[in-house]
Amino acid sequence: MRKKKISFDYSSLNRDLIALNLYELKSQIVKIPLTAFQIHQLLTKHLKKYYPLRFKKSYTDKKEQNIVYVGGIYHSWFDQDRKKCIELIFEYPKQRKITLTTQKFSSLCYNVADTILHEVIHMRQFRRRDFKILPEYASNAEKTEVRQEQAYLGCSDEIDAYSFNIACELIDRYGYNQKRILKYLNENQKSKRRRPNTWRMYLKAFEHDHNHIIIKRVKKKIIRYLPQAENGRPYKNKDWINW
Repeated sequence: MRKKKISFDYSSLNRDLIALNLYELKSQIVKIPLTAFQIHQLLTKHLKKYYPLRFKKSYTDKKEQNIVYVGGIYHSWFDQDRKKCIELIFEYPKQRKITLTTQKFSSLCYNVADTILHEVIHMRQFRRRDFKILPEYASNAEKTEVRQEQAYLGCSDEIDAYSFNIACELIDRYGYNQKRILKYLNENQKSKRRRPNTWRMYLKAFEHDHNHIIIKRVKKKIIRYLPQAENGRPYKNKDWINW
């Protein structure tokens, strides 16, 4: 039997509402020792009720305990066939039981929301150009690892999607205070010890060079995305989001 094609209003997605929706699981997860399997079952079962998503479970070698990481993939070939095309990847620490605090679970909820919207931006990009793939950024970095990361992060698609994520992070931190946001974006953070975030990921990848063309492009895109970030949606209309 042929599977029914997906019909979903992606333009209805809102960052805060996605996070709040998942936060409904608080009483079943927070401060309760659970296995990765149990947490994964709770998360995926709940999300499946509301969103057409694919899921994958994996384990991370990162040293941090009691943290669930979230990644995502947009599958353009599934999208062309009108199938579920956004996949969430939950990475769990290799420990017998995981106990999430209220703060860590709240962060997980927003990470899920940010990942979904990041992939929806990719969906919109691919649909607008009839599913053509853009080339990666032609990095001339000497080290292979740096060159590969710059090639990925410097791609126009990723600049667009990550800029929205960064704009949301900055709205969370500074509110809609463009002056403070600009000051933060322009400051030299190379010698500062701060928690990792998406903006610092870009700075590190491009060696904290504020004159680099990619860093300049990302800054401009972040500022343009601030109004949408405040509203929790990366799009102003439904064009290309819904068929």
